[in-house]
Amino acid sequence: MGLGSSGLRPGAAPLPAGLVETSGVVMSVVDSARRWWQQQTGEEETPLDGDTPAWAVSLVIHVVVLLSMALIGLPRLESAKRAIAIVSPPAVEDDVLLEPEMTVAPTEESAVADAETADVDVTNAVAPVLSPDPVVTVDLTEAIDAELVAVDTEEMPSGAELGAFMEAGTVGTGETGVGTSNASGAVDRLTLEINNSLQQRPTLVCWVFDQSVSLAGQRKEIASRLGRVFDELGIAEGGPADKALTNLVFAYGQKVGKVIGEPTPDPQRVVRAIESIPVDDSGVEMTFSAIAEAAKAAKAVRGSAARRNVMIIAFTDEVGDDQKFADVVARSCRAEAMRVYVVGVPAPFGQGEVAIKFREFDPQFADDVQWAKVQQGPETLYPEAVRIRSGNEADEPMDSGFGPFSLSKLCAETGGIYFCVHANRNASGRVGDGDVADMSSRLRYFFDPEVMRAYRPDYQPAAKIEQMLAGNRAMRSLVDAAKASEIAPMDSPRTEFPRQDDGALVNLLNDAQKKAAVLQPKVDSLYATLAAGLPDREKVKEKRWQAGYDLAIGRVLALKVRTDAYNIILAQAKTGMKFKDPKNDTWKLVPDDDISKLGSQTEKLATQARMFLTRVVDEHPGTPWAHLAAAELRRPLGYRWDEMHTGVNAPKTGGGGGGRQRDDMKRTVAPPKPKRPLKNI
Repeated sequence: MGLGSSGLRPGAAPLPAGLVETSGVVMSVVDSARRWWQQQTGEEETPLDGDTPAWAVSLVIHVVVLLSMALIGLPRLESAKRAIAIVSPPAVEDDVLLEPEMTVAPTEESAVADAETADVDVTNAVAPVLSPDPVVTVDLTEAIDAELVAVDTEEMPSGAELGAFMEAGTVGTGETGVGTSNASGAVDRLTLEINNSLQQRPTLVCWVFDQSVSLAGQRKEIASRLGRVFDELGIAEGGPADKALTNLVFAYGQKVGKVIGEPTPDPQRVVRAIESIPVDDSGVEMTFSAIAEAAKAAKAVRGSAARRNVMIIAFTDEVGDDQKFADVVARSCRAEAMRVYVVGVPAPFGQGEVAIKFREFDPQFADDVQWAKVQQGPETLYPEAVRIRSGNEADEPMDSGFGPFSLSKLCAETGGIYFCVHANRNASGRVGDGDVADMSSRLRYFFDPEVMRAYRPDYQPAAKIEQMLAGNRAMRSLVDAAKASEIAPMDSPRTEFPRQDDGALVNLLNDAQKKAAVLQPKVDSLYATLAAGLPDREKVKEKRWQAGYDLAIGRVLALKVRTDAYNIILAQAKTGMKFKDPKNDTWKLVPDDDISKLGSQTEKLATQARMFLTRVVDEHPGTPWAHLAAAELRRPLGYRWDEMHTGVNAPKTGGGGGGRQRDDMKRTVAPPKPKRPLKNI
């Protein structure tokens, strides 16, 4: 079929001008190709004869049409015109920090007093001491809700200005078991920390003080020590480098107050402010709220993390009554690259409460000692120590080597340090009541911080700890047993059994067995819980969990053996016993290591108990676990019968005279001095 001049078959619809031109170009190329073929081959016929040219032209035309139709539906791309908006904070000079706006609500208690007349001596602890700087009460709800609660639970530090902070490896790597015998020792270490921070960039230090009665003496000690600290840092009043280090001061009890709310480089002003912090005898300590308020104030004046470091240094002797804010405060401080340091107290091993020694200073009252229970622990999120009240040294509180969990975790997550301060820390043996320092907790034994470093608690989120426990039955069983373990061996089990006659002796033995019968199911249940974790015990690699599990199952097994042995030997006695000496009339149970007569099952359990306890002593020397295990090993697991004479069957005689003389002696004894009710400390 032939083609017209346009390259289309006759009768076809005419193409647009652009397509006609395109088809002409195509046909011209086809004709040139046909001539080239004829010249090269000498043949008239070519592969381009016939319908081939028409097919090629049709293909090109259809492709062009399809592309044209596709382009019609595309929107026209306009070149973007970018508008640059520059957002900058108010200009702040390097040496000047701005005070955040705050509203002061005057109260009857708030006043301004001269520093020379301020007095925080412990003898006058009941009377409030007024600061030379206004103590501005902070709205805790506003401080927490506005600044901290909005932080996402999974938020991690990010952004260029946190780069140096994270590269230094400080996030999540703080120390939590730095032991010292006084607050001055902690301040010496803090001096190095402040100096290291100043080597990087200017630093803002937020000093946060507990206002409780029990810490009044320590506040004076710190204030007197800080003068030397500033001298060691080369910062003197009016010196050229003063403004590299600026300070804020906060105080807290039931409320949080700003003692110095505007950053100051003046070291003397800081010292005077700390000396004049008033005492709060409410007994309430809003520790985490105070740290949150310090972080909020520091954020408002620092500029940026890349421009000025922030260190928050808190002094306290309790956990705090607002632990519910602990995780929120930790996330906020970590996100803002603010390190938190706490000069606190050691947590008692595996316990929450401990007695603190309070001595009355007012001369009109007795110069006597009172023991007040305070919350200084525990050192872990979940309990890890099985509580068995045995009535001996194993029940006594001792140093855990670490601070209370919430405060220690805060320091660990922000790259700070928790200092465990106790005046008796350097004691080499058991600390008696008379040796416990005033305002210190009744901890009987202390352990080397270097040894305890390998037994650091898990400062992970609760969800991760739960995941860890779910993956190991031994660890899970330890926590479950510790939660359910507030049990006591038989309360003062009877050990003397006078024989008036056989019937009376059997009744005494039956009554004693009843006490063992009450305790035995509890012990068996506790043992079953721990035994469920035995298959996974060898998978436990962390020293802390190894020691904890072995001690727990060893002590529970020992308690079970003693309880079973007591019950068995009483049952055996009911079958009849004869005195070797006819003059004796009383049987006495005496602890004994020989348990061969108590049955093979009891003997097997005793062997297992000794195995676990010995492993703790051998593998974890110098730790609380080894101390408790050694105490258990010193106590025999069985009993034996001894006989003695008590005169139970001797005839009773009436009482003699002498009553009048005793009454006269009572009348001549001076009445005791009055005692004042124990303060909230």
